[in-house]
Amino acid sequence: MSTVSATGNAGSSASSASYSSFEDQLTSTQSSKILADYVKDHGGAVWKSDLQKLADNASGDTPSEVSAAASYMLSHPDVYTTIETLDNPNADGLSGHWNFSDAANGALGSTGAIADLKDVFDRAIESSAEITKLTTEKKTGLDATKQRPQN
Repeated sequence: MSTVSATGNAGSSASSASYSSFEDQLTSTQSSKILADYVKDHGGAVWKSDLQKLADNASGDTPSEVSAAASYMLSHPDVYTTIETLDNPNADGLSGHWNFSDAANGALGSTGAIADLKDVFDRAIESSAEITKLTTEKKTGLDATKQRPQN
């Protein structure tokens, strides 16, 4: 069985801001679909170490959505383990495109749902922290303008 290399048809030149936004919105199902399509066309299977190469995209040849999907899998090792053991109960770090395809079609069950909920909660917490920071800054500025000058 061959493995995927960190090269591909790079047709996307997304900025790091849009890449980050795209990655932040990924779910286990979306990541699985992206990787299923990519891995099928680039060797048929991927080792966990290959995911790191795809995520790092040192050569710049990996499409940004594939890098984001690989990053998602690396940041959710329980999801990747569930995917790679869909066809073989022994975790060996190797996953074929068919495993990603099965995961994209709902085979993850509660593991995928829990990971997706965790991501939603993490984004909500980050948004809440940002709102708190902004409102605190605005309130501090408003309070400063209301103070009377000292004579």
